[in-house]
Amino acid sequence: MLQQIRRRDIILLTGLFSLAGVVVIAVAMLIIRQNNTFATETDVRPQPQATFTVTYQQITGLKQYGLAEKESKIWADDAELVVASTDWPQVANAEQVGQPSDWSYHFYSVTKKHKFMVMVSAAGQVQTFEPPTTSNLVPRAIATKNNSWVIDSPQALAIWLDYGGYEVLRNNPNLELIMQLRSVKERSSPIWMVVGLNRQTQKTRVVVIDAGQGTVIQVK
Repeated sequence: MLQQIRRRDIILLTGLFSLAGVVVIAVAMLIIRQNNTFATETDVRPQPQATFTVTYQQITGLKQYGLAEKESKIWADDAELVVASTDWPQVANAEQVGQPSDWSYHFYSVTKKHKFMVMVSAAGQVQTFEPPTTSNLVPRAIATKNNSWVIDSPQALAIWLDYGGYEVLRNNPNLELIMQLRSVKERSSPIWMVVGLNRQTQKTRVVVIDAGQGTVIQVK
């Protein structure tokens, strides 16, 4: 059942959305862009042999998106996804990667000039929130049709493990793991940014993945 979030529920919303995770993603993107822009579709990185798989396949970013999209279209016909994200505050080992989590989806309506947030819990419960302020700054929409978004969160997490995430996790138990789907101007498909962070040492492992093809774009 849809539950409209009241103002006093913003604290709960912030907890589910993981504001800390948003900050980590923003810092990771800044670091990458200071060194380099995202690679274009013509750039190819050497692919290591796939080693890891994520066993949790039922609660994923793509599967939960259907519930969020339904609510966004009730809110506005022209609502488009601009961000999808989740996080795991403490991951002790590779076997815990990708456990069922709460997902946050941000939409934007050009007509309304508003953002719309949909939270989908691991149990499938939906909460929505429309920020009170309007914005003339139109965020970049995520292409979700025509096989633009094919790689789901378990596959992206497995790629992160293959590209050094496992070693970072092994050496940093209780790592915070954050992932975000977004669009960037260099690419036609959306990207997954997967960030592992040790908040005590600030050691990170960032892997950016093309969500249409599964190719790795950046590793930091």
